[in-house]
Amino acid sequence: MVNEDNRIVETDKMNQSGKREQVFISLFLSGFYEEPDREEALMNYYEMQDFGEQLKEQLYERYRGVKEHLGSIDTILQKYAIGWDLNRMGKAEISILRLAVYEILFDESIPEKVAANEAVELAKKYGTKESYSFINGILGKVIASTHESGL
Repeated sequence: MVNEDNRIVETDKMNQSGKREQVFISLFLSGFYEEPDREEALMNYYEMQDFGEQLKEQLYERYRGVKEHLGSIDTILQKYAIGWDLNRMGKAEISILRLAVYEILFDESIPEKVAANEAVELAKKYGTKESYSFINGILGKVIASTHESGL
């Protein structure tokens, strides 16, 4: 990975926000490929970024976690994205939401407010002008429901 000064950055020491962004990119990228080609496309992307083996494993593990829980995640999103069909959402927005819901519900190492705030930042960077408020609203409902249900 190259920083603003065009110097190579030691990618195995990427911070958590950077890793989250790369997992988002992995989810976004995978949406353009059918199942047999997804893993190869991701590995090609990771190679193009010159990620070290440890970082590739970390990114792919989190990506795989989101994919393994996709049914549950999408059910939750459909419940709170009232009036929205998930298939009609933008690829960036749905990828950000899926990652954030995974972090909120299935990754105990990430505080839910951090997951929501980071999702909003990704939406500001990769989504439309309205994306961040839409994502913030849905994630707020998801977080509130976890407190109500005791999850």
